[in-house]
Formats: sequence, C-alpha cells, structure tokens
Amino acid sequence: MNTIELLNLIKKKLKEKKAEIAFDMVEGRMTDFNQYHKNVGMSEGLEISSEIIDETIKQIDKEM
Repeated sequence: MNTIELLNLIKKKLKEKKAEIAFDMVEGRMTDFNQYHKNVGMSEGLEISSEIIDETIKQIDKEM
C-alpha cells in the first residue's frame, strides 16, 4: 500500500465516523446538549482532517 492509498483509507474512515456521528444525532442519541456540542465539534474536526488529507494528496501528486 502506497502513501496515497493509505491517506485515502484514512479519509474513508474519517468519513465513516462522521456519518456515524450524524446518524446518532438524527436518531436522537445525544444524552444532553453538551454531548450534542461535543459531537458537532468532533464532526467539524473530522471534516478539517479530511481537507488536510486532500491537500496532502495534492502536494504528493505535484512532487511525483
């Protein structure tokens, strides 16, 4: 497995986790407002991580 494949796998796992958080929110599985805020923050962090991976992949592509 090369670097780009590994980064894409990590990105896929981040998206799966974000979807899991969204599903829990839709299903009403948040125990309280603090839990809701925590999950919103985690979801935003996962999105930022995915964007960083995209930028890294583009940089690797340019160097090849």
